[in-house]
Amino acid sequence: MNSLNGQKTVGIFSSVGIGEREIKAFLNPCRYSWLYPLQLSEGGLMKKLLLTLCAATALPGVAAAHGFEFSQSGMAGVYYGIMETRDNNNVSNMPNRLVFRSDGNLEGAYKFENQTRLGVHADYTLVFRQHDKDYNDGDWRFYPYALAENPKYGKFTVGHTYNAAFQLHQGAQEITWIGIQDSNLPYWLTSANWVNGLKTVKFATPKSTNIMDDGRSFKFSYFTPMIGNTKFGFSYAPDNASRRGMVSRYTSYQKKEDGYTAAMQNKWNPGLGDLYTSVAYGLFNRTDNEWAFGVRWVVDKFNVSTSYKNAYIDGDKNPISTTARSPHLPAYFDNYREGEAWDFSVGYDFGRFKTNFAYLHSEAKNTRNRDDIFIQANRYSLNEYFELFWVNAYSNSKGVDRNSDNNNKGYAVITGIALKY
Repeated sequence: MNSLNGQKTVGIFSSVGIGEREIKAFLNPCRYSWLYPLQLSEGGLMKKLLLTLCAATALPGVAAAHGFEFSQSGMAGVYYGIMETRDNNNVSNMPNRLVFRSDGNLEGAYKFENQTRLGVHADYTLVFRQHDKDYNDGDWRFYPYALAENPKYGKFTVGHTYNAAFQLHQGAQEITWIGIQDSNLPYWLTSANWVNGLKTVKFATPKSTNIMDDGRSFKFSYFTPMIGNTKFGFSYAPDNASRRGMVSRYTSYQKKEDGYTAAMQNKWNPGLGDLYTSVAYGLFNRTDNEWAFGVRWVVDKFNVSTSYKNAYIDGDKNPISTTARSPHLPAYFDNYREGEAWDFSVGYDFGRFKTNFAYLHSEAKNTRNRDDIFIQANRYSLNEYFELFWVNAYSNSKGVDRNSDNNNKGYAVITGIALKY
């Protein structure tokens, strides 16, 4: 064992001046931190070999400015919720529900000497609920896309991604997947305005302050690098874009016209923390317009956010339909094409424990359809791999009329444990 600037050097790396500290730094991207406690010593031959082999696998991506890169990450968890719901007749029930969900991503790319990266990326989600009859009723979604990026020229993607407005949006923050934006709360609490099933889809009010009419349908997107304190993004979705894209790219609804989105995100330094702002606009089917803005303020471990979205139809073309066009398009499905939503959140990061409160108000114009959702979420990290969740939620949903079937409110308490991989 040799010494370099007070550091011990290991095996073949002593000849090039790589010490234990550098090798441990290389280990972190490989997620081999379980080797850290080995406390290398001169007499530990096996320990030397393990560290040397692991560092050797990490070194090429660090020592060389180019080459193949591969990354993957994800989280799989089991969540159990107890809830009480009431309709206009005060009919109450207290069901419970178990949900399994796994989200992850894979990416492979080649990095050139000029820092250009060409590769493919895929996000995936698997959901299975207690009330599903079998695994065929589960929900499996896969979103692949290709990418090309360079620090000087920006990033270009083609495939199944959210649009630029969605990706640059600043709004209510989320610390669990049961969040306030495009919320998964309907897994537990019924909404009179949102039905998100494999065969039935209905959104009578906006589900988010994000512009996401095209969901993850196939599209082309470009993001500039930071220009001063500003980043721009643009997306184009061909006419296969789905107004029900809030569900997934698998919905079959075909639009007659293309979709376009443009967004701008800024980072400011007001002297106390960092302030992030975003402005976005979307045009779908020539007449469906949406614009949104958001603000997020971060001071050390404290953050507060708010955002607003407005959707409207331009002119008399393609007016809102009041009758179902197909079995998969229920009446008043189109209502949210003219509506608005705003949200708010405040949170604090204590380190291993994080907590957040968020609120969403959503409504369709010229109707009584509206939703109010409150979510208080908590997240605790047991270690590098396991996290605990506790979510308290309340929902008040008003439908197209005062019929008890079209109005409900209730609360849910949801707990879970998840494995990061």
